[in-house]
Amino acid sequence: MPLKKSNKSIGKDDLASVARLLGNLAIKSGSLNDKRRGFISGLAGLIEADGWLWTIGRIDPRRKTPMQMDMLFGGLTDHQVAALLDSPSDTKSPSPCDPSLAALVAEGKHFVRTRQQLVGDEVWYSNANTQTYFLQHGIDECMYAINPQAEQGFSGIGFFRHTDRPPFSERERLIVETVTTEIGWLYGGAPTQRGADTERLTPRLRSVLTLLLEGYLCNQIADLLHLSPHTVKGYIRDIYRHFGVKSQLALIRHFRQKETPPA
Repeated sequence: MPLKKSNKSIGKDDLASVARLLGNLAIKSGSLNDKRRGFISGLAGLIEADGWLWTIGRIDPRRKTPMQMDMLFGGLTDHQVAALLDSPSDTKSPSPCDPSLAALVAEGKHFVRTRQQLVGDEVWYSNANTQTYFLQHGIDECMYAINPQAEQGFSGIGFFRHTDRPPFSERERLIVETVTTEIGWLYGGAPTQRGADTERLTPRLRSVLTLLLEGYLCNQIADLLHLSPHTVKGYIRDIYRHFGVKSQLALIRHFRQKETPPA
């Protein structure tokens, strides 16, 4: 349930107490990803976001764009998720937010920024990446909470609103900043959890890998990424060969076996 708006501001100490309480409740049962899903969904409700996407990855040192290696999401359609995964892979028209995000990650400090703090309206709405991967899929306003890690790694959460919704406010940004700072296990899962070999995959193979690990089947992935099933089958074979497995179940086990709940 969203926090009720009033003329009185919410103190950071109060929010920190709520965050710690929710964090303690969230870690009592279930897998680490189950806890992340539940907690981030609750946080999205507090700030009235329509959807969210949690990722871990690294910043590509050459292109200064994010390379996603793992993800969870909620409140987004399958096609919206596929579009958000494809956005960083578009080398011809990169997202206008990427340079600012890469620079902030390089500073090595946790941060929360709204889209307006990263790029102005004129640049955002005139950008081909924005048009193709955001607006055409009903996504407009966004806010990112990012926790930088070693060697240009990062773990972060993107919160999104539909095209008919207002921008995130400074009050909502403060809520996210305070809560995500207090819950240390929320980010977790360093990029190395999936192994250095993941970084050697092409952006397209990383997108297919992410969807495979979420349980999507070949035809579903083909539909989401607007590819032929034959092409996706080839990508899947390449991924299995790369990680030395022979099935989707074995691939999932390969990555999930290292997942442990927080202490």
